[in-house]
Amino acid sequence: MRFFAVLTIFSTLAALAPAAADTLEFADGRILNNCFIRDEGVRILVWENMSEVGGPAKSYPRSQIKSYKIERDASWDEHPNLPDLSVTFIEMNPKLAGLHGSVDYDKWGRPILRARSFDKPTGIRKSKLPGGAALVDLGPNTAMQPEAAAKKLKLSYKPGEPITLTAHVRNVGFADAGPFDYAWLIDGKTVGRGRCTRSLKELEETTFQLKWRWQPGFHYVTFRITSPQKEIATINNEARDPLWGFGLVFIVNNGRVKAWHQNRTAYGTFCFEDYYRWHIDIMNRLFAASIFPSSPNGIKARVRLDRIVYTDDVDKASAQRVSQNGIIYDQGAWIWTDSPEEKKNGWQPPTKEWRNQTEWSLPHELGHQLGLTDWYVLDYPGDEGHLMPDNGDKITHFMTHPMQMMHWHGPHIHGEVDAAYLNMTWNKPRGYFGDYYFAIPRECFLKIVDVNGLPVQGAKVEIFQRGTAVDPNGKPSADHGVLYYPVIEDGNFDRPVSKLPVIVGTTDRNGILRLPNRPVKEVRTLNSFHRRPNPFGNINVVGQRGLMLVRVTKHSRPCFFWLEIYDFNVAWFRGHKDRFTMTLKTPYGSASSPLPPRNVRVEMLDDRRVRVSWDPPTVLREQHYLDRPIGYRVYRRISSDGLNDRPWFPVATVNPNIRECVIDLADTRIEDIYWFSQTNRFAVSTVGECSMESELVETVLLNKKF
Repeated sequence: MRFFAVLTIFSTLAALAPAAADTLEFADGRILNNCFIRDEGVRILVWENMSEVGGPAKSYPRSQIKSYKIERDASWDEHPNLPDLSVTFIEMNPKLAGLHGSVDYDKWGRPILRARSFDKPTGIRKSKLPGGAALVDLGPNTAMQPEAAAKKLKLSYKPGEPITLTAHVRNVGFADAGPFDYAWLIDGKTVGRGRCTRSLKELEETTFQLKWRWQPGFHYVTFRITSPQKEIATINNEARDPLWGFGLVFIVNNGRVKAWHQNRTAYGTFCFEDYYRWHIDIMNRLFAASIFPSSPNGIKARVRLDRIVYTDDVDKASAQRVSQNGIIYDQGAWIWTDSPEEKKNGWQPPTKEWRNQTEWSLPHELGHQLGLTDWYVLDYPGDEGHLMPDNGDKITHFMTHPMQMMHWHGPHIHGEVDAAYLNMTWNKPRGYFGDYYFAIPRECFLKIVDVNGLPVQGAKVEIFQRGTAVDPNGKPSADHGVLYYPVIEDGNFDRPVSKLPVIVGTTDRNGILRLPNRPVKEVRTLNSFHRRPNPFGNINVVGQRGLMLVRVTKHSRPCFFWLEIYDFNVAWFRGHKDRFTMTLKTPYGSASSPLPPRNVRVEMLDDRRVRVSWDPPTVLREQHYLDRPIGYRVYRRISSDGLNDRPWFPVATVNPNIRECVIDLADTRIEDIYWFSQTNRFAVSTVGECSMESELVETVLLNKKF
């Protein structure tokens, strides 16, 4: 016997609900019990009771949600004796060529159209046979002439070209589906109608075709079913695809599909295809929400599910993606490989935890199919060659904008570089990987400033690079007075940060240092990216060399910063293609700064409070207005990341008669991400007239992580 309860939310509502379902907590404190939740990243969809499942859901912006808990009992998986017609995918023919497997990587990390490889590049690639008759082998010239190498490939449709669209419909319910009507729509306007006059048994499929002539632009095709029968769900009765979207392929074993048919998924149906097609829709929704200065309208690129390949031999079907001319005619694929145990004993239904949540790894992994890299490659745990002077911590780095899809699997939009890249290449074949790393302004500068934002003249700047080692047999060269050192080029990009600097220079009177454009092996891609001489040198497309450690030294006091290639790419995509300046703020004082406090120290008072104390500056000039303190400012910094990763932040400003300050570690903890280190540092500056500050005098709280 099933028990039901009365659900009250917002207004009194009588509804039948199972004994155990999801709980949704709103940001304003309201609680919605016994509901069913779908997480789409920027929004949360909610069915308030079981009778709504499979139909339209209520939508809430994620900012209105504090948390949710997925908790469903066995009634969720009961098989209704109903049919369920699903539009599983719409295939488009003829197909455009993709470049997956046709890009090779040499020891300098150059992507060159000449070979097949089904893996992301990781370093040296062994020479392989040319990709096939469809690619033109230009020998050494191929690196700089990708258009000529790919001139035989069909990469776009011509206006008016005949296109065949095939809608696949499957009964994913548990009873026969009777005849139904259907309609084809282009951009919301009906272009075809018909009726399926036969019944479909459980898991039986049928197809419907539409002939259409290609029209340039951003057009949508919709295939819609209308059935007089009651069904398990209606949200799968329609598929709406962006015709300009990148066509993706799913390859899956028939046994796995049948195993998924045993249980209901987060999408509300008993269907592998519905669940994973939903993730394609989520990708497009997140694309639209990825709005930045360089992509003010979000990402215009889209993805669509062009094919599902059902097979009893996944390995064989995967190999058959490659045509006889060596080209793969899709823009990416996701392949559910079968384990030896599954091949031997069959497939088990997915776990309840897996199928009832969003599989955030899939949008991330499909991002790789579009050419997007893992931004977490820029994270760095540090090494013994570069340590903090005060406590010996390794100098670490955690990406400055980690809350994005290609850094972390999760309900995140795409970052600005990914958005701008996809906008620039929305109509280009997929197969390149990370070539946007080549998007670096022609001239790049560092501006070193002090605590007051004024230039630091005569500071020594040493730059060390991840993925490199300085060539002991090489000789330094100079570019605008800045030295750069040759590095070993053997295809090994997995080295730690170099022990020796690759760049050394001194700031000018304006605190400026021009970064040298180090020589490279040049290469161009079909996406219009060109690796020219640049500060990162032979940057590889996985990105290890996209991280450099900067040591700035003035007054015998070193400060550490990190240069992420991400910031240089953002500048390029925002239009700063010729010149870009990155400002690094040091804790040094200015010429007009008051004298700094002395003997800054910190001590624990209890589990969450510390006392920071200091002595006043030594008086060197009587009655001098530049030396007159009007107060003191207390700072805190957490982690041993670079100063531009996790900077100093003020926690108190007090009058000049105060000599100590009690800091609550919990209340003053900025909720940043302290991945590698939670070391607490404190600093005090003297505040002079016009809020001019002295240098920061630092101290470290040893053995306390809060």
